Amino acid sequence: METLSFDSCIAISPDGKKIVTFSPVKKIKTLEFKLDDINNLSSSESISAPISEVNNELLCWSIAISNCVDDIGNERFIALSCFDTRLETNDINKKDEEHGGRYFSQTWVISTKNSNEICNSPIGGVIRFLDVCSAKNRIVIIIVNKSGIYKETMSNNIKKRFFSQPSKIEQFELPQQLLICLRPRPRPRPRLRPRPRPSQDKSQNSLKLLYTSIINNYFMVHSFENRKQIIEMYSLITGNLKMLFKRHESSVAPDIIRGSPIFAISQKEKILAFCRGNSSITLYFMENGLEIVTKQLEGQRGIHKIVDINFIDDDSKLLIILEEKEEKEDQVENFKIHQIFVVWDLFTTFENSIRQIETSNPLKIDVTHRLLNSRGKMFAIRDNGDIFSVFDHKDVASIRNSTTPSEKKMTEIRDRVDHAIYNVDGKSSDTSKLIINNVEPWHPNKSYFRISVYLDSTESTQLIISSNTIQVWKYNNTIEELDKRDRVLEYIWARNKEIEILELKVREREFLLEISAKDSTRTIHWPNNVNVLEGACRALYVLSEKKIEAGQENGNQIKYLVECTQRLVRKYITEYGIFRLTSIRYPIMKYLIIGCQESLIKHILNKKINRKNSNIYIPRLYEKTIHFSDQDNNGSTKPDPIESDLQYAILCIQERGNSTTILKYLIDYYADNAKEYNNYGWMFTVSKAIPLLYDNNLREFVQYLFKKPCFGITEAYTPPLHIKPYDQRKGNNAAVIYPLAVKPRLALKSNNTSRLSLKNLFTRFQTSRNDRKVYIVPLPDFTVYPIQKNRDSKDLGNNIGNYSKYFWFLFTFFRLSFWLRQKDIDGIKSMSPFHRVIYEEKGYEIYQTPTIMAVLSFKWSAARRYFIHHIIMYILYAISYTLAFESNEIIVSICFIVFPCTGFYLIVTEIVQLKNEGWHRYMNVYNVFELGSVLLPLANFIYLFCFKEIILPDSVFLPIYAFTDLVMWLEVLFLLRYFEVPGRFVYIIISILNNVLPFFAFMLSAVLAFGHAMFILLKVIDDSSLHYTTYKIEDTSNSSSSLYSNITIKQDIDRSYRHDNLYSSFFSSVESVFFWTNGRWDQLDQWDNYAIDVISILGSIILVLIFQNMLIAFMNGAFDQANKESHTAAHRYRTKFIEALEKPDSEKDNPRYIYYIPDPAMIDTWLKETKKEEEQKLRLMGENLAELTESTDFDDYCDDDYNCDDNDNGDGDDNQDNSKNEGSSSTMEPKSIEPNTTNCDKFLFIDEEIFTLKFASSKLSKKSKRFNNEYFK
Repeated sequence: METLSFDSCIAISPDGKKIVTFSPVKKIKTLEFKLDDINNLSSSESISAPISEVNNELLCWSIAISNCVDDIGNERFIALSCFDTRLETNDINKKDEEHGGRYFSQTWVISTKNSNEICNSPIGGVIRFLDVCSAKNRIVIIIVNKSGIYKETMSNNIKKRFFSQPSKIEQFELPQQLLICLRPRPRPRPRLRPRPRPSQDKSQNSLKLLYTSIINNYFMVHSFENRKQIIEMYSLITGNLKMLFKRHESSVAPDIIRGSPIFAISQKEKILAFCRGNSSITLYFMENGLEIVTKQLEGQRGIHKIVDINFIDDDSKLLIILEEKEEKEDQVENFKIHQIFVVWDLFTTFENSIRQIETSNPLKIDVTHRLLNSRGKMFAIRDNGDIFSVFDHKDVASIRNSTTPSEKKMTEIRDRVDHAIYNVDGKSSDTSKLIINNVEPWHPNKSYFRISVYLDSTESTQLIISSNTIQVWKYNNTIEELDKRDRVLEYIWARNKEIEILELKVREREFLLEISAKDSTRTIHWPNNVNVLEGACRALYVLSEKKIEAGQENGNQIKYLVECTQRLVRKYITEYGIFRLTSIRYPIMKYLIIGCQESLIKHILNKKINRKNSNIYIPRLYEKTIHFSDQDNNGSTKPDPIESDLQYAILCIQERGNSTTILKYLIDYYADNAKEYNNYGWMFTVSKAIPLLYDNNLREFVQYLFKKPCFGITEAYTPPLHIKPYDQRKGNNAAVIYPLAVKPRLALKSNNTSRLSLKNLFTRFQTSRNDRKVYIVPLPDFTVYPIQKNRDSKDLGNNIGNYSKYFWFLFTFFRLSFWLRQKDIDGIKSMSPFHRVIYEEKGYEIYQTPTIMAVLSFKWSAARRYFIHHIIMYILYAISYTLAFESNEIIVSICFIVFPCTGFYLIVTEIVQLKNEGWHRYMNVYNVFELGSVLLPLANFIYLFCFKEIILPDSVFLPIYAFTDLVMWLEVLFLLRYFEVPGRFVYIIISILNNVLPFFAFMLSAVLAFGHAMFILLKVIDDSSLHYTTYKIEDTSNSSSSLYSNITIKQDIDRSYRHDNLYSSFFSSVESVFFWTNGRWDQLDQWDNYAIDVISILGSIILVLIFQNMLIAFMNGAFDQANKESHTAAHRYRTKFIEALEKPDSEKDNPRYIYYIPDPAMIDTWLKETKKEEEQKLRLMGENLAELTESTDFDDYCDDDYNCDDNDNGDGDDNQDNSKNEGSSSTMEPKSIEPNTTNCDKFLFIDEEIFTLKFASSKLSKKSKRFNNEYFK
């Protein structure tokens, strides 16, 4: 059996300058290292350090080398660790009686300057030095074993021992999913005695997992369950979760993971490559965690295995190393290992973008001994221990570049005459066979510069270079049937500037062109090293600009060129992998948006695969500063505040007057994918676009966005959150939403054993199986504020360094008690997206969104203490005011101290809020009451104790005192609105008043009318209509003398007196009429006049029967609406304190992700209401949901409409039938392979979407064949 063995450990420094090698022997007394400089591999340096004797039996070794630790650059640290992988935990006190002693683990740190041992530690494991560039002479070392992750930061200026002080060591627990893989699983007892297995198999598997988990400065954890693949990427520097990668495996993928996972991160940390077992490679976009492409691997011989993957050539290529086992027929249990190199050009559309070769000189490599890759350089080790560059390997060099070998050299076109035509040999040719001539119809004069070259001997492929474009056209039919109606555009590249040809070389189906445009140069090598898709999208943008410049002239010709370019883009829409890779490398969607390509964008965003969205477009962020060489005639570099395609769509609406269709397409695409795949990565560009929507008067799209279901059903991945049982219980019992103050990170280990035992004592209970789900706000950085340079903080707490530490306690107490925090945000431009939403939105609808409620609840948990502080201060203010008028001198003295202090605090609060918000603050009834409740008591207090000489009568002062007291206690009730239950009641009352106030004002006008009529009538009417009430005294005694029998008492009525005549004045008349609505008809029975009867009857009908019942009906409707809206009332009221207490610089208060546990009933209710509102809108628009769904299937776009174009992949006429399947899916036969590779198994790397369709088609074909056989049988 052929195999490759490893006798040494090797490591490269994080800066990629030094390589260290260690070869362990059976008994080690001296550590012997070999140090190589990558710039001079021919000579090496030996380093020796004596140690106590170590028995190498059953030990595993790990080595690492640091960057320079001194300013001179002469000293580095070499760390060597040995450990026994049989240990389940690396406890140095654990004994192994079975093996005659304890397990051994040790770590040494050696200086390369003097070969001295800096320190040693009993902690052993996989060891690494991190690449920390934030500070000089800062060394971060980590050790990973089954017991956890140990990290220590050391400065070279302080000579201390690594891992010598437990209090200085940061200890992290291993992630839960990794512990599951490392934990030994109990196996059922077999009936038959199994074949004995090596004792180290489990240990070796654990070792492989630990080795593969550390990539650069990151710790990777992979899990796979229920066809859901999840990768957790933690930063080893901070311990925080950097990114979460999720994808759903296809139904044809294997359920069992074979082999250890392999990770590779690109040099610029843009792409993560991942291999799960042996059958596929997945690329992820590290900006948002979204899957870019998955390539399925198919072979025809033996069992294939991917042993290593690495990014090379400025992250533009992926080097894949495969191993294939070929079983030998003549020998039992023997096989031959074939090693195959594969180079994948990630961002080209060339048919030969994936090249492979079987090597006769295999590299020594496995999971724990991968190729050394640092800063774009790759190294491997030979059998004799020498280091060499992988790029110098002849087989790697032969497939590294995509140049097609040809015996014929390229012909240089030297005499570039204007409008000249050349053949492929560089000779002048006939103009009669031109495929196309006027390729830039926007020029008013047709004599513009252009040069044409035929790229084949049959003159059926034409390269034409003109002022602004480079185009390749081709006839799609045979040479005998040339017809210009069958010509197709095969390649186009354009720019707004005029281009100049520096060099032009051609040969059969190939050209090499170097051009310049003022200060920039560019080399185009077609078809080997170009991206046709990027060039076509860029050209559509340029053509749209040229069409505007040309106006109506030659409009049909420009339209024809645009349509041909659109067909070229559509051709690559079915090439799923290359389209996604192009979208993350080049701003193709930006070009389409600026070029107003609505139909093309609609087709891209809604492309279906098996009735599911293909997701061929991936959102991305652009650089802050870009070169405007395509748009600026000066070619200068300008700052570009636009960061995403969504922002470009918004700006195009504002600046160019484009329709909002593209913006709606993008919002739907992001939100619907986030819902379907439960992945918030689709929304990571939306947060920063929200303020731009408000800036451009597109508020309706913000409201439209937050009605998307993803804002209520996006579930969180909980293992990295480490949710406490207490928080889970609180969430289970939450009436609406319970926010979680958690951060996804590695769990810290506690060095305090007693504290850990106490913690376990109180958290011993198990959580219920019916725990509510944890959700996440699907807007990363929703609460994060934009970075502002040179912003002076107004918070006094930021300047505490200026105060003496001896007075810090007193200063803090004074600041918390009497100093109100001032606003840290200067204008709406410096607000976070969340702050902008609550600043702009005053309606209740958006506050019903679970996402907004969750963020408000999270923010309120931090602002609550300031609110409690404020309400306590006001209650003290109110109580001291009330008791200040008591007769007890002690109480009055206390109140005389408390009232001015609290009043001063409240006055300062009002002044600060007035400064921050302006006078429009007092357009709110709550703020008016708040101002009155502060000023009125203060004015009364000042009058009582400072102006006693001005004595007001009790008839004046007591009403003022009573009214002031009423306002104060109403303010106390209003302050309760920040709590959920009282807040509902306050909102309902105020809402009813606001809704019925217009009708009530109209009703009062009727009352005024009736009151005025009664005033006029009863003021001038004569006394004849007045009915006096008469009382007669009757003597019922038996006395003979009736002294009182003739006494009669009559009522004396003065019509001008208010108590005798309620209608004697206008105001009293109106008041009396108003009380008719309450059933008070006083004094009307003492008038005997038909006019009074008529008016009172009309008043009874209009005011009582009609208006009063209408008022009740209005109040019922207002109550129902207010009751519906009141569920979010407390959250809206809290925005006042949240806005005032925002801390832009606080990472704790503004995390990137916010998690919460909602009430499921609330989520269901919101989803139903949102769906109902959407259906109502569609119904009003005269549309039907079913028709809308059918219209979004885009069945009218057939991918086979351009089959004639799909055969043109630059392969000549011989391979036209197969070129469609080759393209970017790269089912290719490489042409750049040495002759000794003819027996190499041709591996096929197929896009997973195509692989799934192929598998389903094959399965259906087998079923059909079996059915036919059984039927005819």
